[in-house]
Amino acid sequence: MLILLISFSGISQNLISYVTINPDNAYIGQPVQLKVSVFTTTWFTSGIDVGNIQVDGALTVYFRSLSNSREFNGKKYAGVDFYYNVFPTNAGEITIPVLEIQVESPKEGDYKGIKHTIKTKPKTITVKGVPLGYDPNNWLVARSLNVSEKWSTPLTNVKVGDVIQRTITRSAGGTLAEFFPKTNWDSIVGVSNYPMRPKVNTHKSKTAVSATRIETVNYLFEKEGEITIPSIEYLYYNSSNKKFYRKQTDSITITVKPNADLAMLASIKKSLQKEKEEVLEEELDTPFLILGMTPKEFFKYLVFVLIGGFILLNIFKKLRKVFIQQQKRRLQSEAYSFKKVTAAIQKKDFNEFLKAVNSWLLKLNKKPISFNDFVEKYGSNDLKEVLDKMNEAYFKNQSSCDVSSFRKLNKTLKSSRKNYLHQQKNSKKESQNNNWLNPTITD
Repeated sequence: MLILLISFSGISQNLISYVTINPDNAYIGQPVQLKVSVFTTTWFTSGIDVGNIQVDGALTVYFRSLSNSREFNGKKYAGVDFYYNVFPTNAGEITIPVLEIQVESPKEGDYKGIKHTIKTKPKTITVKGVPLGYDPNNWLVARSLNVSEKWSTPLTNVKVGDVIQRTITRSAGGTLAEFFPKTNWDSIVGVSNYPMRPKVNTHKSKTAVSATRIETVNYLFEKEGEITIPSIEYLYYNSSNKKFYRKQTDSITITVKPNADLAMLASIKKSLQKEKEEVLEEELDTPFLILGMTPKEFFKYLVFVLIGGFILLNIFKKLRKVFIQQQKRRLQSEAYSFKKVTAAIQKKDFNEFLKAVNSWLLKLNKKPISFNDFVEKYGSNDLKEVLDKMNEAYFKNQSSCDVSSFRKLNKTLKSSRKNYLHQQKNSKKESQNNNWLNPTITD
């Protein structure tokens, strides 16, 4: 049964995001289907990356994303669904945290993508422990389980002092390698067992996950006679049909023959015992990890991040200071003031043009200069002619000028400014050359 938990936390500028979980209660190790959906009334102009979702008390596996469309309140939305499996590791309650998703989507009627951050609401999953009557050390939730075993040599000619390897392979669908319980190797009279390091692996496709665990034990036969290797039983729970299943290996009876040469038995046993102790140490010394890293690695990267962040912050401050200074200089520059003059001309506002001209002339020359003096000294005949025409129209005839007059004014004023700046540049160059040719000599 699908339990749909939707949070319309993203209804902002026609964006919707929500989380769906199925089911909302599960056993330890039982996969919970998690779907993160993001929708818009237009389209997404760049890819959406939800990333790896970290859930305390659970392992999360990402599968795939699929495009989708839905109607909300009678309106069609386009979107993307992201599929995950969440595997609880502890009994109690676990929470799917608030997800902050970065998207780019244009407004309706527009095409340019706008960056948005939309959030989902947290969701809670109730995690049940192992049911009463079942061994927590032999608990596995899976869709299927296959068990196979093999021996390193035939068991028809076993002698005292022989070491034979027994390998059991388990393959399960719908689970992760981390959830396989380790095999409990029974004690057998006359036989010492020495487990080796297990080999585990998780296999993931776009729609499913499976895992394998390969365990090998060394049997050292120390006494002659008939010895029975008991069967090993594995239990798993199929959450799809809510049934328990059992898989087991066959028990085997072996006739161990005597061996006159037992000189190497003690040495073999010592070597196997050392390997067993190393395996047990590895199991007991499971490293404490922070975000998949050891504490040493985590704090090393944390220091790098903090130092990098400090450096970037200082660079940002300096760049911001430079930008503010450049912006201030730009706003106070002669070029910016002249832009205001040309803007007034383009708006065909003669009065605003005269105000802008006066402000511009204050930036153009250190010594105050009137507009009439500027036109008289640096202006072309065309500029003088169009200004006479416009002055007469505005102040004598009280009428407006045609578009061609403003165009001519814009063109001729730009040319006159260029002429002025060129003369100033030449004058400065001559002054520098004169100083070089006629230096002032002081005692």
